[in-house]
Amino acid sequence: MLMAVIRACFNAFMIMAMTKKILVCTNFRTNPNNPSCAARDSQLVLDALKEELTKKSIVIEIEESPCMGYCNAGPNLRLAPNGEFFHGVTVADLPKLIQAAKKFSLS
Repeated sequence: MLMAVIRACFNAFMIMAMTKKILVCTNFRTNPNNPSCAARDSQLVLDALKEELTKKSIVIEIEESPCMGYCNAGPNLRLAPNGEFFHGVTVADLPKLIQAAKKFSLS
């Protein structure tokens, strides 16, 4: 019985770990000499992306993410797990991002 419970918990954990999602960096640095995604309007991208995915009924999680390590190229977005990185994204990139998210969610 205990092994069945452990196995069920492990399976649930693995499914959660493999859930496909979009990570959008919303890290903000207070020093204006250090670039950050939030200072480059990543929150606008995040909000617009959520809205468009909902409109188009594309089911994929969207999460705010801490720094991804590409501050000079931000705002940054990543399809996870193991998906493509997008750098320098803006609201104008939504069609490309929506298409990539749709393809990724179905793969």
